[in-house]
Amino acid sequence: MDKFYKLIDSVIPVWAFIFLGSITAGVIYAAQMLGFSYFDNTLLNAPTTRSLHITLMLYGPVMLALSLLPFALFAKDKLDLRSAVEPLRAYFLLWHLFLFMAVISISLGAQRGLPFYDFAYELNFILAASGIFYIVGIFKTIKQYEITPLWVKVSKALLFAAPISLLVLMNPTYGQVEKTLIGPHGDNTLGMSFTLIPLFYLMIKLHAKENFTARWHIFWILPLAGYALSVATRIFAGELSYNEEWVYQWLTFAYAPLLLKWCKDAKLTLKSTPYLVISIWVFLFVMIQGNILFIPEIRWPFHRNDLVVAHAHAAIGLGIFFMSLSILNYFYKLPKSFMHFWLSVMGVIFISLTLAGFDEAGVFKIDVVSMWWIRLFGGIIGVTGLVYYIIKKMNIKRISLLQLYHLNGFASDGLGALILFLSAPVLFEFLGLHFTPYYYLVFGFMGFVGILHLAGVTKEAHLLAHFTSIARLITGTIFLCLFYLGTIDMLGLLVGLYDISYALLYLIFRSRL
Repeated sequence: MDKFYKLIDSVIPVWAFIFLGSITAGVIYAAQMLGFSYFDNTLLNAPTTRSLHITLMLYGPVMLALSLLPFALFAKDKLDLRSAVEPLRAYFLLWHLFLFMAVISISLGAQRGLPFYDFAYELNFILAASGIFYIVGIFKTIKQYEITPLWVKVSKALLFAAPISLLVLMNPTYGQVEKTLIGPHGDNTLGMSFTLIPLFYLMIKLHAKENFTARWHIFWILPLAGYALSVATRIFAGELSYNEEWVYQWLTFAYAPLLLKWCKDAKLTLKSTPYLVISIWVFLFVMIQGNILFIPEIRWPFHRNDLVVAHAHAAIGLGIFFMSLSILNYFYKLPKSFMHFWLSVMGVIFISLTLAGFDEAGVFKIDVVSMWWIRLFGGIIGVTGLVYYIIKKMNIKRISLLQLYHLNGFASDGLGALILFLSAPVLFEFLGLHFTPYYYLVFGFMGFVGILHLAGVTKEAHLLAHFTSIARLITGTIFLCLFYLGTIDMLGLLVGLYDISYALLYLIFRSRL
């Protein structure tokens, strides 16, 4: 079990920085909405920052934390999770690779203009491959059951279907993603909502103090049958009418008594399981809101603007986010202040955007610019708070000279590479230097060295300092040679001198660090 928890501890820092990148992109986009144009001529133009924010929120730590749910249940059943460590390590590696490739491709302009995912379709094959290792980890663990529980039997079938379904549903030609761009898609809402019901069941089962038996199955069977009928109608009879979709939308009301009954039977309270209860409350609110929005006279002011935080935004930004936190909290205890902090931040952002959207829709008049400033302020508070939690978790009480060396190396190469990658054309023009896209390869190497420095702050400080010094000596020498050959301008001289000097600083004085 310790081996499994060590794996979780190793990926949490990665997830924290991915989440930080997501909300940072959201803050930059909020600033661009207010007219800040510094990034307009860089890779971080407004469409790109929006796409990065959405992609990292939908496919980043939130989804990865949700994938830990079966293993939380296995741990509750006292199963040994060590056999799942290596497959899960590969699963996390491939998923992180997917995120990295999606971020780079979106940043360089490979975008599809879709609201739910904007990266190249082919990257879904990496996700599908990661799912294979996930399945292996599940099957290696469930061998320990003498009598396989029903939820495991059902999940086995879903696990095999998931990678194939991903490739089919995301396909740009015959998939379902583009269908959500038009119309009220009430049947799609019914189907997407249903996918959360098994997750809620498993999480309630996880957090229930006593044995939990689900009841009132008719309230999920009826919506499932309705969704199956709607899909069959679209395939064999054509598109649904507005009223037909409205009927399917109404079926989501069945989820309310079902979840309330389950919570009551499992004896869940806000005090005992705050993240899960908040997630269920948000889901019920979103379900009611979605049905209200289906009324044409109400739907119109909500959806003829770009800002009102409607049911999809609340479902993902609060409901699914807190659902993932309820699972993560089972393995990795989160401070109570974390919950209150994010509720406050999301509340500020949601309320300000919704009020601005009502003005845009003509419901009432309000100073929209002020609302945008409030949204930006909320995002900045979110970034600042997350940085605070990350630094606090690093628990560095006294910084040694070697740790200071690594921190400075991370700031210069890690953060420097990020800044250059995102805004090099503008910075090079300002400094009077010639920019070529080939420099992105250099920025990538700089970022890698910066990551090594960041790792050196907390572990293997001397070893990583030695590795980065060798890398700096090699690259610094090459840059100097290119400068003397006239292949590269003054930038090569500056980079070469800095890298060689920084490497020698460690190599000469390492006995004193």
